[in-house]
Amino acid sequence: MSISPPSPSETVVPESSHRESVVDFVHWALVQLQLNTVEQDGVVRLRLSETDRAAFGGQAELRLPLQSGSTDQQLESLELGGRFFTWLLERLKATGPALHVRPIKQPLAVNNISARLFDGYRVDGGQVHLGGCQLTDFPFLRLSFAATESGETVIRHLFVAHDGTSVSDQLAGKLGLMEVEPIAKLPPRLDDAALHSLIAAGRRVAAQSSTSRDPSAATIDPLVATLVWVKQASGQLQFNIEETTASLPFSGWAALIQPQPFIAQHSGASTFHLAATDDGRVDAVEEITTCDHSGRRILRQELVTCSVTGKQVLEEFTEQCPVSGQPALADEFASCVTCREQVSRSALDREVCTACRKMSKIKKDDPRLVWILGEHTGLDRWNRWQLSETQNVYIAQADSLLKRLLVVVDKETLSVHHLATSGRLSSVWIPVADETRDELLK
Repeated sequence: MSISPPSPSETVVPESSHRESVVDFVHWALVQLQLNTVEQDGVVRLRLSETDRAAFGGQAELRLPLQSGSTDQQLESLELGGRFFTWLLERLKATGPALHVRPIKQPLAVNNISARLFDGYRVDGGQVHLGGCQLTDFPFLRLSFAATESGETVIRHLFVAHDGTSVSDQLAGKLGLMEVEPIAKLPPRLDDAALHSLIAAGRRVAAQSSTSRDPSAATIDPLVATLVWVKQASGQLQFNIEETTASLPFSGWAALIQPQPFIAQHSGASTFHLAATDDGRVDAVEEITTCDHSGRRILRQELVTCSVTGKQVLEEFTEQCPVSGQPALADEFASCVTCREQVSRSALDREVCTACRKMSKIKKDDPRLVWILGEHTGLDRWNRWQLSETQNVYIAQADSLLKRLLVVVDKETLSVHHLATSGRLSSVWIPVADETRDELLK
């Protein structure tokens, strides 16, 4: 670090939106040096140690202005290059190659962070705990430069991150890099090589942000270099509900840590309100509901709607209706009086299923009928065929002059599930006796 009086006028002062008056800078420096001061009636009274009095003609006390532009001749001048400012810079330099500070509003302990995080979540029937948290200090370099603006001297501050990159105004504001306090005891350590490297990076950033683009111009030396130690937090939250635990990692600058949404593993929902299913899965409370059949608390996505009752139930309590293709509770099935197949009650009308009610005329060369007649050749004697199908069976009906024939055939095996006959004008189907089935089928 280099601490020196202002450089000649041909040097270049870096641009920065972070600036303060000389008075404010002096006050900060006095606090940083922990000098013996008292503020009263708009004046700072500075008691000098015996070793410091020689620089001021033996004076034991200095009276410094609290406001810029003071014209009181009895107050010590804060002019850059004057005896007080020169002495102040030397005192700052004597503390070491860089000053050590930290943001005033920065959390210093884990419990300051955990309290903020815990407030962001609701856990039904459980609690949120800190599953571990580590605070790590990272150095941000602040280089302070004297500049003249509209005939008045101001102090500009340039910030460089620990990796040597420039810091945006927005981030500097969020981290409180301008509102700092001294680290009086045991500041974090940065070895000399790393410090010099960081200062070199700061000088490069300063050159890039200078008011002049003249490549031959030299960047002004900083008045002082300060390391602002910013804490980064990393850890995880644990959500405990009875015997179930779920975790959520977090990391970021301690001052900026905010509750982040929990992303549920099973539903994928993003939430700050957690609960658990009966089988011990932690998820978003809005994704958990109750099965209308069993009363079990499960994920909403695991429910299906019974096509008969409209109840929201677990799929394991349902079967798929072969006619409608919709799920229905197992006890909401009944037998169709025509085809004798088990179908959901929603597919029945006057005990006849939709497939039997809506049969279509087909020709004998229909591939489905060809398969059936090829397997059961006796059926080829019948004509005027109609056919419908469910997910499991073909339902075929044939007419002769005096009789009708109904055959229900398994789609996969072509075995006959049901065979019945009826009079031409009758609506009642009479099952064919086992001993006469072969006469019709072969």
